[in-house]
Amino acid sequence: MDKSIALIGGTGFIGTNLANYFLEKDYFVLLISRNLDTKNIIVKSDKLRAFAIDVNFTSKLIEPLKDYENIIWLVNDLLPSRSLDSLVDDFSFNIKPLIDFLEASNKFKKLKRFFYFSSGGTIYGDSPEHQSFKENSPKKPISAYGLSKIISENYIEFITRRSEFESFILRPSNIYGNFQNFKKPQGIVGYAFNAILNNIPIDLYGEGKVTRDFLHVSDLSEVILTFINNYHEKSRVEVYNIGSQKGYTINEILDLICKVTGRIVPTISKPARLYDCDYNVLDISKLRVNLEWEPKIEIAEGLNHVWNWIKTEQKFK
Repeated sequence: MDKSIALIGGTGFIGTNLANYFLEKDYFVLLISRNLDTKNIIVKSDKLRAFAIDVNFTSKLIEPLKDYENIIWLVNDLLPSRSLDSLVDDFSFNIKPLIDFLEASNKFKKLKRFFYFSSGGTIYGDSPEHQSFKENSPKKPISAYGLSKIISENYIEFITRRSEFESFILRPSNIYGNFQNFKKPQGIVGYAFNAILNNIPIDLYGEGKVTRDFLHVSDLSEVILTFINNYHEKSRVEVYNIGSQKGYTINEILDLICKVTGRIVPTISKPARLYDCDYNVLDISKLRVNLEWEPKIEIAEGLNHVWNWIKTEQKFK
């Protein structure tokens, strides 16, 4: 099947945006999710297929994926803030299904590229010197979530080198954009807009001095397409940071959202959390050199896009 992409765990925020993006590019798109909800797939196309399948049932995953050239693994059952609860649960929910899936990959005869969404925000740990992290920087996760991502990366590399496809391990920064779930927000952008939507305060940890880089989901989608169209094989497994390489404190993000919306984000000051790194910004020079790619959407513009989407969807009363 030419121009085809499968999204496992594909009905969440990132998966929904990728599905819409690739349908617009005239791709065959397959969505697989345990809880199948396609109401936000706004691009109407007869090239969309969707199945409700639990990733723990590997045998059920195999059949619908056989004809797809590109597969993206987006599944993750735990958030960084909850991943300290149980290391056993983390392995069962996030690592074992991935291993089982990759061990069955010999059945995917048309698979060319496997993409795994790791985490640039948690696997490197903190940078006291405020230096951007490169892909070969030491990995010192301070949460079980980050640890599970590193373990998954190692399994992917091990299995891929015995297989016929290429694997791309992507370490994204903080992704934001349309179709974020504001009822169950993740990340400061989601929490801030949720606070405005519902007139409730958010917890502001560490005086809002934590520094992160942020990437609009449209830029992320473009990166995936660039890998598919323009990447020239350098090895069986490649690792890439994906971000803006521009650090913003949480206070700066809140100020930008206030300017975009014309409203104040109410906050409650809280002590810094154990799993929050003081400074985490990704170096994307490898992406710039190998793919000649640059992020297009500046943070103020991207936040304005989100606010306009919220108003268009009449989510703000």
